[in-house]
Amino acid sequence: MFHVSSFMFYNILMSLLKKLILLSFLLILISYLISNIFNYYKKLDFYYSVKKNLEKEEKKQIKLQTEIIKKTNQEELEKIIRNQLNMTKDNEVIVLLPSPNITISPTPTPELKNWQKWLKVFLKK
Repeated sequence: MFHVSSFMFYNILMSLLKKLILLSFLLILISYLISNIFNYYKKLDFYYSVKKNLEKEEKKQIKLQTEIIKKTNQEELEKIIRNQLNMTKDNEVIVLLPSPNITISPTPTPELKNWQKWLKVFLKK
C-alpha cells in the first residue's frame, strides 16, 4: 500500500509540475506579446510623426523651389525691380495718379407727414 500511494503522489506531483511549467511558459509568452504590442504602438506613433514632418518639409521644399524659379525668371525680376525698387528702364516715364478719395454719404430716408404716419398705424401697411 505504501508503494501505490507513493506512486500516486509522484503522479500528482508531476502533473502539478507540468501545469506549473505550462502556466509559467504561457505567462512569459503573454508578457512578451504585451511588450511587443506596446513597442509596436510606440514605433507606429514615431512613424506617423516622421511622416508628418516629411510631408511638411516636402511642401516647404516645393515652395522654396517655386521661389527660386520666380527669382531667376527675367520677367519676374523686372517686375520686382519696377514695383518694389521704383526703378525704370531708359526712356520710360512714370505717371503717378492720385488715389481716389471716395466718401460715402448716407441715403436720406423720406420723411412722412403726420397724417401718413397715422394712416400707416391704423391700416398697418
